[in-house]
Amino acid sequence: MRRRFYHFLFFALILGIQGCADKPIEPDNKGIPGGGERVAVLCEGNFMWSNARMDLLQTDSGKSQLVANVYEKANAKPLGDVLQSGLVAGNNLFLSINNSGKVLGVDPVTFKQRKMNAKLMSPRCLMMVGSDLWVSDLYAKKISVLDTLDLHLKRELMVPGWTEQMVRWGDEVAVACYSGKVLVYDFFTGGYKRSLNVDSGALYLAVDGSKRLWVVSSVGEKGGVAAFLASDSAPKARWTTPYPLGNIYASASGNDLYLSAQNNIWTFPATATAATEMKPLINPSVKQLYGFYFHPASQIFYIADAKDYVSNGEVIRWPLQNPDQKSRFSTGVNPSGFVVLP
Repeated sequence: MRRRFYHFLFFALILGIQGCADKPIEPDNKGIPGGGERVAVLCEGNFMWSNARMDLLQTDSGKSQLVANVYEKANAKPLGDVLQSGLVAGNNLFLSINNSGKVLGVDPVTFKQRKMNAKLMSPRCLMMVGSDLWVSDLYAKKISVLDTLDLHLKRELMVPGWTEQMVRWGDEVAVACYSGKVLVYDFFTGGYKRSLNVDSGALYLAVDGSKRLWVVSSVGEKGGVAAFLASDSAPKARWTTPYPLGNIYASASGNDLYLSAQNNIWTFPATATAATEMKPLINPSVKQLYGFYFHPASQIFYIADAKDYVSNGEVIRWPLQNPDQKSRFSTGVNPSGFVVLP
């Protein structure tokens, strides 16, 4: 996501790839606390260090706690190299482990691994399309379509290059392509329909309450935003920024958007047509805002601070309506994503 691949490579070269002493990992027989609000914290780890980690942030009766390393404790083995993304579908939590080239299916309650496909090249983002799991990829020039029963490969959709986030857009699927396109597919047949031209570095997508598709691009120290209606070939709104941009989410009403930039979370109306309409919403006081998630039902922001990209990071639970109730927790290296669990 964004520049993280290059950050990992940089630190790997500077610090060296040091093998840790091999210690046997014992299964945790104490179990994972149940009940309340449960959110998986996805920590990428360091590129080529195989120290990806998943934590559990649990809130019950107004009290929050973070349970570290829940996958490793449940399975007596590490996740792998760079935990990229995750989603819940049915009774499975699917995880993409980017530099290990695999997608896992785990129990979202016990975190026991159920299934695995370890034959992918560099999986990135995940999306359910009907009963299939679509997987975007950094290098493969294809989207892998997996059967969710056992994660075997059903078919491949050939694409021009690096693909990232995917979202449902009415009866279509929009796929961000880093080369500067959004690829559009039929949601029901999976057939390719058309492409939309956007700024290079397309990474993040969101759909607002009026069914506009918002596309965020980020390359180097520049960012771009574009918005399309389903019938559009050209954007209804488009602007650039002299700084990189991050995740984007629609508000609970769909009338506003939330976007990360410059270590803050910004907001702008869904009718916006210029960067001047972006207003600061949250200053979480972080060293490196590496990702965030907004849960519309609870109206809670989950914010990831990667700090120096090498040591343990921090996550912040920030209720939009009650910011004085925010809480912070130390987590694994390079936290970047969140998945709300059943």
